[in-house]
Amino acid sequence: MSKTDDLIRSALARSKKQLSTYEVAKLAGISWSTANMHCYKLKANGIVDCREEEGKTGAKKVVWWLKK
Repeated sequence: MSKTDDLIRSALARSKKQLSTYEVAKLAGISWSTANMHCYKLKANGIVDCREEEGKTGAKKVVWWLKK
């Protein structure tokens, strides 16, 4: 696991709700593209899960959470 992976896991663990990629990036202090890449890596390793949902503007967004 990289330091960035740890930052993302920590951000998700602190949150009481599922977080969008943008929210993960903000809480972890990293760029959106870095958060996106690492979240998908963590998903491939079975650490986080995600789903796509519609945002307030109608645009699709991905929300993330730690797997139990």
